[in-house]
Amino acid sequence: MAVDSRSVANIDYTSRDFTGYRSSLLAYAEQVLPEWTSRSPADFGVVMVELFSYLGDIISFYQDRIQDESFLSTATQRSSVVAIAQQLGYQPHTAIPATGQVSFSPAPGLAAPLVLPAGTQVITSYIPALDRPITYETNSDLVIPAYSVPAPQVVALVTEGATQGSRSLALYADTAGEPASTVRVEDIGASDGTKSQVFTLAQSPVLLDTVRIFVDDGVGGTEWTRVQDFLLARESDLIFTAETDDQGVTRITFGDGVNGAVPATGLTIAAAYRTGGGAYGNIAQGSITDLAEAVPGVVVTGSSPMTGGADEESIDQIRVNAPRAYRTQGRAVSADDYADLALQVPGVADARAVVRSAAAVTLFIIGPNHILPSEGQRDTVAQYVQERGLSGVVVNVINGTLVPVNVGSGSLPVLIAVQPRYRRDTVKLAVQQAIQRVFTPPHTTFGSRISISRVYRAIQEVPGVEWAVVQMMARSDMPQSGTADVICREQEIPIVGNIVVTASGGV
Repeated sequence: MAVDSRSVANIDYTSRDFTGYRSSLLAYAEQVLPEWTSRSPADFGVVMVELFSYLGDIISFYQDRIQDESFLSTATQRSSVVAIAQQLGYQPHTAIPATGQVSFSPAPGLAAPLVLPAGTQVITSYIPALDRPITYETNSDLVIPAYSVPAPQVVALVTEGATQGSRSLALYADTAGEPASTVRVEDIGASDGTKSQVFTLAQSPVLLDTVRIFVDDGVGGTEWTRVQDFLLARESDLIFTAETDDQGVTRITFGDGVNGAVPATGLTIAAAYRTGGGAYGNIAQGSITDLAEAVPGVVVTGSSPMTGGADEESIDQIRVNAPRAYRTQGRAVSADDYADLALQVPGVADARAVVRSAAAVTLFIIGPNHILPSEGQRDTVAQYVQERGLSGVVVNVINGTLVPVNVGSGSLPVLIAVQPRYRRDTVKLAVQQAIQRVFTPPHTTFGSRISISRVYRAIQEVPGVEWAVVQMMARSDMPQSGTADVICREQEIPIVGNIVVTASGGV
């Protein structure tokens, strides 16, 4: 059968927006319907063309998003980036709660010792930026002695966050011989016996490492085990996964009867977990002032600085660290392998390995938000990497050195001219933020070199900047003059110091 040449149209399939679709459809209409010449917006044919163009534009948008979300370098949603990282064998770090010490004393009138149970909450004063106080909980039971003169002090370790749950659940004794106990839980639903059931935790942000799930038969609870995925699970394994989506909602997923067991129909699903975590928990000494709920005879008398809190790993940092973890494959041969292995330990955001002899490797590490890891974290990193390193090689772990870099000073500020019709204060603030971003991960790492041209480029990219002059940029431990590039040693990481900007022009 002959093909009518008029039915063949050269549609440009790379033109995938509303305007492109509309133009292509109208051009095609000129070939197959030459008698239709009206192009009035009120014409029914034009209305239909624009309707299909609109739908095509929407479909093209989602096609582009699906494609972009499939690659680590272009994905924008955190859930997509985390999923790709997990496929590469890298588990991004979740938020980390701050820890420290709090001192308690007996109040006058406490005649007998009193036990503060683990989980007793203490709080700071009201913090306007958070619209609430910060809550910390004791890690273990604490005995407060009877009052005497001078009043004794008892120190407890505390962790930022709050335990959730409204009832106590009795647990069955496990096969390992552990005695039966109780735990505070939140009921999150009942099993309907279907495959791959999903339940939602009511509170957020959830500290995923604290999530415990129990299946309650009305007499006692049986604890199930959290896993990263169901890939190697058997049909009888009592396991679940816990994931937090882009909106901060944490969902619990059970198996499908083939990979992971399905909870029996009608049984209550209960969760024990804590909320909290983040850099906001790092507070100064003496900031914890009271018990969240008064305990007669007990007062808070002091607190140490709270340290170690960190926000969840940023998307940009995951893009850098995930390929490094994949490259290592769980073993260390080269110096880079030792540094990449350290990234697998929670609380390590960046690492640099330095080899000064054939029998020793020195690892410099830093935590999220440039927080210095604790001694316990350093020991954990050393043990983890040592087990995967070459035989006979000793791994030493040391905190990296943070080097503040000052850009501008009172006598030599950064000068910027603001274009007409731009608000001077707004542009000035944007310039300061642009300079700060130059010194934030993943743009900086161990041994970074911060060139003056990079700072100029960041400033010039701010809308409204006419021109700029950086009169001074220097490490805080060097003379505060000149604009030479900032060069860091292999164990040093540059961070932003003082930024002084003077703006002129604009409105």
